[in-house]
Amino acid sequence: MAASSAEAEPSGARAHNTQLNWLDQAEEQVVNDDLNQLLSETRGVCEKLADAAVKMGAWQMVLWQPRWVFAEIDGFCYQKISTTEKPIGKPKKISFSEVKEIEELDCAEFVLQCPNRDYTFKAPNEDACTVLVHNLRQLRERHRVSGGS
Repeated sequence: MAASSAEAEPSGARAHNTQLNWLDQAEEQVVNDDLNQLLSETRGVCEKLADAAVKMGAWQMVLWQPRWVFAEIDGFCYQKISTTEKPIGKPKKISFSEVKEIEELDCAEFVLQCPNRDYTFKAPNEDACTVLVHNLRQLRERHRVSGGS
């Protein structure tokens, strides 16, 4: 009669496999914690540059619109806000699979470059902008590595 694999396996090998399983679970937990941290940090009120600038002769007027922004695992979302800065309306999503480049500009501004258009946002300050850009780049890379294109 053949011995079961647990009986045939020396106790040292079983302990080693148990340790490897524990390490895999611990690593997966760290990855999930890191993802949750990225998502929780990548939200807040920003201003979004309106699509079309108004031209007045040689001058061009740009319009910044306040928006609630937040990241999801597959994209960066924004939606209108009320006068009390509460999100209202349906969110719009910029899929990470469409984002070709995330560039940090001057004056707390950053741009998500997509094939059909660019989305320019202004963070509350330079530090918030740096965090947003860093987090968005990490989330976009995670999406790409996971097969999201």
